Amino acid sequence: MESAINKTNLPGLFKQHIEEKLARFQGILAASEYNHIIIGSGSGKVQFQDDMAYPFKANPYFKEWLPLDKRSHCFLHIHSSAHKPTLYLSCKEDIWHTAPQELPKEFSEHLEIIHFINSDELKKIIIKHQKRLVFINETNDFDMPESQWNPSQVLNAIDFQRRSKTAYEHACVRQATRLAVPAHRAAESAFMAGATELEIASTYLSACKKSDNEMPYAIIAGINEHAAVLHHHQLNSQPVEPRSFLIDAGVQYNNYASDITRTYAYDKGSDFYAMIKHLDNAQQQLVAEGGIGKSPMELQFSAQQKIAQILMEFKLLKVSVEQALDNNIINTFFPHGLGHHLGSNVHDKGSRLANPQGELITPSPKYPNLRASAPMQVNQVYTVEPGIYFIPSLLDKLRAQQPDSLDWNQIEHWIPFGGIRIEDNIILHADGRIENITRQAFCQ
Repeated sequence: MESAINKTNLPGLFKQHIEEKLARFQGILAASEYNHIIIGSGSGKVQFQDDMAYPFKANPYFKEWLPLDKRSHCFLHIHSSAHKPTLYLSCKEDIWHTAPQELPKEFSEHLEIIHFINSDELKKIIIKHQKRLVFINETNDFDMPESQWNPSQVLNAIDFQRRSKTAYEHACVRQATRLAVPAHRAAESAFMAGATELEIASTYLSACKKSDNEMPYAIIAGINEHAAVLHHHQLNSQPVEPRSFLIDAGVQYNNYASDITRTYAYDKGSDFYAMIKHLDNAQQQLVAEGGIGKSPMELQFSAQQKIAQILMEFKLLKVSVEQALDNNIINTFFPHGLGHHLGSNVHDKGSRLANPQGELITPSPKYPNLRASAPMQVNQVYTVEPGIYFIPSLLDKLRAQQPDSLDWNQIEHWIPFGGIRIEDNIILHADGRIENITRQAFCQ
């Protein structure tokens, strides 16, 4: 799998990435009263009343610059007139833990790198710029004034630019997808062989050669009714008679994630298998409907229409498609948004911003809680993930409020299958092309 990424000239793409990010951040500084931005990688956390540390998770504002996600207490310095960012690397002696993560040598030449042993050393360097400096980090390591620690003015501008990905970021998401596909195939095979949810998750990790802590998000692996739990993480270790299986899992490469969901029927002659095929076709139609300038609200409406039509075809709806949408019946079966931006955050930032100043897109009255509301733009990376779920608690509410809307005898048949979700990751290109990197990887 590594040979695929080598062909993309990743070191050259990283050089372009740093240059483009530097230009963007210097533009942010020029529009502010500041001359410096320093971003911390973050620090480890210790469990309450214990000396055991939680797995380290790097600051996403740091991760979007550098593939250093396992190295704490490091800082990236962007100066308004510097030709390169400066990376301050902590090199304190530590005999208890593995040697600190290093940047690839071919990446290091695009940064000024300064090593330091303790924070007092670094404070002496930072203090010279304190009045014109913004510090972005979870903790205020340098005792900056509150107005200069994570100021919303700067964070909004950074979040706005993060939506557009560089060619390097595209390459990383592609590779994260390539690495995830064999693991998805292994998970499907494990399900068909009768494995438990916990065994399937273990098979997935083994196939992509990653530990649980290296996943971009916790694996969702739901068999039967558990496929109706949108974020099912309490994985069952006991075998059950298999009917259905939903897996939502990705892989992280150089801090960039893939986010892929597939659903499988144990019996390929079943009506559940047929419904998966219907939703899969609808999902690919929704991918094709996206594009530069398209509104996520319009795509959400289209997704709900398609889901209503599927429910009608399977004789579950007793009202028209139009009535099902007008009366919010489809929200019971599809209670989440169609997709989100993808990047160094799995649910990437800036999806609701109208401009770098932080003004928000007016939310849709019909879909006020969508993660993404800003029109789709060139170079953005999105997920497209329609679903049909049979969630008992939501169905009970609908039955009490609109008892004549569904064939409830038919609904009882579907509840044991849990639900279906199909999720691909796409890139929007300047020529209008929509690159479905997930489908391409599954075809290789």
